[in-house]
Amino acid sequence: MHELVANGLDAIYVLHSDHPILIERAVSAIRDAAVPPAARGFNYDVVEGKPKGNQIVSLAQTLPMMAAKRMVFVRDIGLLPADEAEPVISYLAKPNPSTVLVAVTSKLDKRLKLFAQLSKKGFLHILDAPRQIGPWVREEAKYRNVRMDPQAINRLIDTVGNDLSRLSLAIEQLGLYAGDRPVSSDDVDELIADTRERSVFELTDAIGAADRPRALAAVASLCDQRESAVGVVVMLARHIRQLSLLHVMRTTNVPRPEWASRVGVPPFVVDKLVAQARSYTPDALAQATQRLATADRALKGDITLTTQTSPWTGPQLKALGRELAERVILEQVVDGIVGLAAR
Repeated sequence: MHELVANGLDAIYVLHSDHPILIERAVSAIRDAAVPPAARGFNYDVVEGKPKGNQIVSLAQTLPMMAAKRMVFVRDIGLLPADEAEPVISYLAKPNPSTVLVAVTSKLDKRLKLFAQLSKKGFLHILDAPRQIGPWVREEAKYRNVRMDPQAINRLIDTVGNDLSRLSLAIEQLGLYAGDRPVSSDDVDELIADTRERSVFELTDAIGAADRPRALAAVASLCDQRESAVGVVVMLARHIRQLSLLHVMRTTNVPRPEWASRVGVPPFVVDKLVAQARSYTPDALAQATQRLATADRALKGDITLTTQTSPWTGPQLKALGRELAERVILEQVVDGIVGLAAR
């Protein structure tokens, strides 16, 4: 992403991408070029949540303190209401040369006046995945100091696809697994379970999006692969804890740069989790945790699993047979969690 700053800094960057890692790298490259770490206490502002046009412009017009430039980062300018956009549109005509305004947008509609003007002035950057993934994987492995055999690179792409964030995470995991030796295709087969990994990601993403059909399809896929039902519940409980922790950190004003380490995920995953957390209130997540605890006990042959729509007693579940009973339990708990999403 250094090409964005290769010819000097622009006054405004608005970034959009389907790949969080590209956004993360682009923002980091611009920030590193605009504001040294030692100067960020006074010269780096972040606009969280639903932004206001006058707020953005006021911060952008502020002069830097004991530095050549300052940076204002708007985490999602796509949330800016249409009636709040006019001050920002006016600012585009004559931006403050001592401020670098960087904004990410989760939604991009070039029919809107703001995005039309940004595009016209060259401030809008759409970050797409490269057409050829192989060279990107080689560069990412080099960036992470991981040696990979050509066969391993091909196998990894076949396994994961073109999701750059997942590819990056997989390369990091493979590097730790292989140590000083080159990563082989056998390592990829051993460590990166194709269908299971894909289904797990699909399940957590579907729950985060409150997408019931997609979530239940992912449950079916995991069951078809004979994945441990208890393991799936544990994985879901971890995901719900991460979403709950993000709510806590937002309300207690924990600095955004610390979120990734506290949640235990790479920085480029945090934005996706934040978006998912918006679908559930803290109380809903607490109820989801209780439902998962009940499902865990039911899977271990303990008490009745009861939902609002269908009660199942231990004997009834046993009568279904173990595999079908596990599927029923997983489907009910996932259906229940999705039902807790804020509408």
